Amino acid sequence: MPQTEYRHPSEADIEAVNDVLNRSEREIPLHRDETVSETSQYTFEEDDYDPKGFLLAVVGDEVVGYGGSHVNDHRIKAGKNDAWITVEVAPEHRGKDIERHLMGFGLEYLRSRKVATAHRWCVGTEGWRHELSKDFGFHDNRHFFTLVWTGDEGPALLALPAGFGFAEAIFREASDEEVIAFATAMNQAFADHYNFAPRPPESFLKWRETDENISRLSWVSDGDRVVGVCMCAESVPYNKENDTKVGWANVLGVVESHRKRGIGRALLSEGMKWLSDRGMDTIYLRLDAENRGALDLYTNLGFKVHSESIGYVLELD
Repeated sequence: MPQTEYRHPSEADIEAVNDVLNRSEREIPLHRDETVSETSQYTFEEDDYDPKGFLLAVVGDEVVGYGGSHVNDHRIKAGKNDAWITVEVAPEHRGKDIERHLMGFGLEYLRSRKVATAHRWCVGTEGWRHELSKDFGFHDNRHFFTLVWTGDEGPALLALPAGFGFAEAIFREASDEEVIAFATAMNQAFADHYNFAPRPPESFLKWRETDENISRLSWVSDGDRVVGVCMCAESVPYNKENDTKVGWANVLGVVESHRKRGIGRALLSEGMKWLSDRGMDTIYLRLDAENRGALDLYTNLGFKVHSESIGYVLELD
């Protein structure tokens, strides 16, 4: 039996990294294969991505596993001394200690960087990813819901309060100024959310260039200030792979000073109508299960809980 060898990835391995991530994650509900450019965007194209923080598991000439951790500079600068652990292994190579080796390496790397907290995001509530996390001492810290709306027509449009402006742009066609204004407002809107750290607006410009979906930004302004944002997307590759008509509400946020005025409801209802007008009959979104206000907003617009996922945490010595 060929032995498993481990080495750090290089840029020449990006196709192999992309391949093993997709092979491992295809079992996850609602998964669609990433393109190589999408995988590259959050790995080697990131200035703070350290290949020494990851390992490839190689059997013969085949990459069968990828794992480690990426310490994001923007989170450290925001006072979040934490990072997420990634462990993905091709199904036929699981249960051979590869996943344990990758997990152990990732945790030791974080300790060497003096990172205080390791996170794991595991879709669903059971399975090998959950068991691996618990075996290494991670504890169940936070739950998240995926909600779903289905229907042939979007909900009735809810009007914005008087005095506010509305604008929208297809993400791929949005100007740099529009994208940066959207990202800045999103950071402000999510500032008080669980474990949030502002994302560099420039990262949205990179996302715009690699987005495989048909995504649309919409925003509400109070004078010159953007106070509410929504991003909806027609899931083009997923729909082609699965013969579905699925869309996502990926971002919905209102700055704290302008909440409870109906801005979020109006933005979401308008985004849902846009997706419905494009032929989508199913819309998903994700949220923190403890955000009861947001959950009430979504269920009032017809969303129902589809599934649950768990965020695990391990405090490092």
